[in-house]
Amino acid sequence: MKKLIILAICMMAMTIGCKNKGQTADADADSTVVDSVLAELNDTTPLPMFLYYMNPQYMQTVYWTDIKEPKKDEDNANYFNEIHTSWSLQDMSRRNAADYTKMLVGEKWVDIKYIGEVLKNPDGEEMYGGELHSRTSIPSPGLKYALVNSKDALKKDYNYGEFYLIVHQDYLTSRKMLKCEYLQSEKPLPQTVIKKMEQKYNMKAKHSQLCAKIDGRYSQGYIQFIGEYKNAPKDNNRDYKKALALEVIVKGDSIFTEEVIGYYDEESKTCTWNADDGGDYCSVGIHAAFEGPQGLEICYERGAPESRTVGIWFLRNGEIINQQYECYHAMVDEQTPLWKKDIAQMQKLFQNSLKGNKNPLTKYQFLYLDDDNVEEIWMRTEDNRRGAVFTFKDRKPQLIATEDEKSTLTFISEKGKGCVKVTHEEGNFTSMKLFILKGSQVVERFALQDLDGEITDAELNGKTLTKWEAADYLDKTPSEVYDTGNYFINIDKEKF
Repeated sequence: MKKLIILAICMMAMTIGCKNKGQTADADADSTVVDSVLAELNDTTPLPMFLYYMNPQYMQTVYWTDIKEPKKDEDNANYFNEIHTSWSLQDMSRRNAADYTKMLVGEKWVDIKYIGEVLKNPDGEEMYGGELHSRTSIPSPGLKYALVNSKDALKKDYNYGEFYLIVHQDYLTSRKMLKCEYLQSEKPLPQTVIKKMEQKYNMKAKHSQLCAKIDGRYSQGYIQFIGEYKNAPKDNNRDYKKALALEVIVKGDSIFTEEVIGYYDEESKTCTWNADDGGDYCSVGIHAAFEGPQGLEICYERGAPESRTVGIWFLRNGEIINQQYECYHAMVDEQTPLWKKDIAQMQKLFQNSLKGNKNPLTKYQFLYLDDDNVEEIWMRTEDNRRGAVFTFKDRKPQLIATEDEKSTLTFISEKGKGCVKVTHEEGNFTSMKLFILKGSQVVERFALQDLDGEITDAELNGKTLTKWEAADYLDKTPSEVYDTGNYFINIDKEKF
């Protein structure tokens, strides 16, 4: 009974939420949507969800709204149905988290298990959804999952995560999964379809593409029109000239469409739907298609510069009913936050390495020495007389090297290898240490002593080298100096 109530709330709210986000539809269109949606209420099976995967340790559905149910008030009255729909979908996944047990990888379903919910970051602060991070070290609020069998791990980890479809254990028993053929060629939709849509909207098509075939019966693609969409539904929240693209599904003589409203710039005569899309509409990619009790259901993802949108289409009564889950902001060039526990550990490692030094490290900057998408960190005291370099392996800080007022640090990066060089000079005597980094850990340690330009002692990973072997080693080490600039970020005093 509880699942039925949740789904009913979600589906009834679709009278607004199923349209393009923020777009107001006319009364006739809303009536059609209601009729289509009411047919779904007898189906209590939770809908598929989209899992964001970077590696087997970073698998989660990413929340897009607050976990607390929104309340209607005078500030949100005009769009309350939309925000409640969004919340209802997310709440549906939370209530049924443990029963999402299958993940689609290619054409194969693999077993997954729910392992917990994440709401706060390591500093105990609440996190907010709607963002897809590009580093595994940056957490997101959501439901965490793991593979049941390690052999099902994907062949590669992703620096930028990928969405995979996960389903409730009852979903596959009530649906038939349909075969999808994804087309790579630049083939347009049939001319008969294009002509019908041009006549319907009294607009000229600029571009069309056939993207996929479903079950040999359906064709999926899009049409992008030229110029202003003058007959666009009125929308008091969007006071600008509009452009139009259509998502299209064709079955025999039947054409199902969804209007996607963009922005039309009258001065440049260009259309745009997403930031930095270059005037070209970004169509959806199909994750999977299913024959459900009421008809075709298509789980999709639309990728665009700096955004990723996921949702599900229902083909009902001659229309594409679009239940958009979220248009996520795809974060790029993010730096990993320094958490309190990490700073405390680095302070401890630093203090233990230099006996008698009580000055804390008060500032830091990130370095990218070994090209593995995990930053190294250079920290210094307030007076710049002492400092330390750390790397992170499996999110645990490791001390690489320290500096004091008598030493000089040099950073080197070349061909996927990093190097931290510590030089200490005193009169005619010079000592040097090299720490070679790869994969966020020290893989080689080299040290030498030099008197008046002559190598007197040298060793590599604890093994003594002759001066000729040492000179040969130095010739082969990375030499391209990494420019650190002089930009340090101050650590909040509360994190000392």
